[in-house]
Amino acid sequence: MIDVAKLKVIDEVMTPVGNPDAMLYDATNDTVVVSQSGPSPNLTFIDRTSHKVIGSLKLPGGPELMTIDPHAGRIYLAMHDQNEVLAIDGATRQILQTYKGCDIKSPVGMAFDADQGRLFVANGIQHSANVVSTIDVVLDRCLGSIDIGHGPDQAALNEHLHHLYVANSGTSNLSVIDTVSLKPLGVNGTGRAAHSIAADPTTDLVYVGVERAGIIAVYHDP
Repeated sequence: MIDVAKLKVIDEVMTPVGNPDAMLYDATNDTVVVSQSGPSPNLTFIDRTSHKVIGSLKLPGGPELMTIDPHAGRIYLAMHDQNEVLAIDGATRQILQTYKGCDIKSPVGMAFDADQGRLFVANGIQHSANVVSTIDVVLDRCLGSIDIGHGPDQAALNEHLHHLYVANSGTSNLSVIDTVSLKPLGVNGTGRAAHSIAADPTTDLVYVGVERAGIIAVYHDP
């Protein structure tokens, strides 16, 4: 754990399974949630204040990335090798629902637009053009899919603009999608092997980690 203001490591937390991958902060339940792809795939819950592991959830396969409904404390976890997404209650630490179909295949990055009640799932089938699957979680209905590039990894949302960004490592670009109209808005070149991504809704800046170039590319939207 890092004190961001001081840029200092303040603690280390041992996870029970090993191989920690994705993580997020659940503000509703004040916990840090960590997915682990070890020999027994697991979701671990850490209390933010005490830095102690307070629970875990055994998973049915290999986890990828996560997103969260910040109002309900509902976690959405991509199960890459199962072609599905799990909805998990952050309070009870139980699986509530499994999303299949809707063109979900080898899911990777995800984002949740709380204003629209829509879950966006970037699918990462190797050596293929891919799509973002769109699910209305309120109506429990698939809204279709939107074309993106090859080799997508992480996704990020600008809640202010309602724009979704997907980093495509295979096609070396950034896909931009309107989460209200569900229309693609265009692409921006990134350089080879774009993977990590973050969006700042206060400045409308987008940050993309470009592995091969060893840089953080910064874009302004629009």
